[in-house]
Amino acid sequence: MKRAFLLILLLLSTEASAEQVRIPWKGDYPHNSAKHWSKDRPYGSGFSKNFKNGAPEEFAEVQRDGELNAFIYPKDTKNPVPFVLVLHGCDGLSTLTKEWTQHVADVLNVQGSGALVLDSFTTRYVDRSCGPADLHWGRRRADDAYSALDYLIAKKLAKADEVYIMGYSNGATTALVSMTSQENDHRQHFAAAFAVAPGCSPSLQHSAVYTGPIVIFMGDQDDANDPKWCLELAQKKRSVPVQMIEYGGATHGFPVNAPAHDFMGWHLSYSPTAEKDMMQTNISAIKTKKFAKGVELR
Repeated sequence: MKRAFLLILLLLSTEASAEQVRIPWKGDYPHNSAKHWSKDRPYGSGFSKNFKNGAPEEFAEVQRDGELNAFIYPKDTKNPVPFVLVLHGCDGLSTLTKEWTQHVADVLNVQGSGALVLDSFTTRYVDRSCGPADLHWGRRRADDAYSALDYLIAKKLAKADEVYIMGYSNGATTALVSMTSQENDHRQHFAAAFAVAPGCSPSLQHSAVYTGPIVIFMGDQDDANDPKWCLELAQKKRSVPVQMIEYGGATHGFPVNAPAHDFMGWHLSYSPTAEKDMMQTNISAIKTKKFAKGVELR
């Protein structure tokens, strides 16, 4: 009961310390298609010109335009600063995810960076995208991320060349997609990506040409997203630095401070050591703009 009360207070303080905004969604790019979701190609694309494209998670609804909810920390930024776009996982902005994004924002703010937490699901009335839909929604949400990037730059909140994308789970898959050459038709681009426990499926990593630095963080006990696929991704020769940092004994839930539990058959448990190291690595990269290649065990 005490923990629940404290959590409610935390979430209320989170909402009070952030500025909630609505971001116009943009999807009319050459790499996207006007075709609706079809059972004949259930998750074959995900690149859509429609805000809602008729996927099962959207209850088959199609909608051309839309807006996304977002939370900006700190809310009183007066001059452009480095910014990190933070993306939730396949279960949306759940209570635990809100707590995690608040923590990420707090750590970044102390170090002089802003944070924008983007909600891809609420205004689409999507509950979750876990399972086979993961890559489909990773692709769908890439345009969400770029819509937020354009917003930050247009509002002069962020330095145009210092906006980073950081996602957890499906949000991390989105971060990887956002750094591919397929997204080059966007006018603005992310400085680098921090992908936390992404799905590095072969259909993504075998053909991907990345356009900027990427750091992947995985637990070697992740049973939701196979670490070996991310290992293959990081080991492939590329023109930009791609690094995988693997934490021994860590599960898919290593960055989220919550009691150990199972979710959809996956075991999730918090690793404060791995989580702290991950945030320190990100902050160092933002400050120094230095990125490594290859695989590192920690």
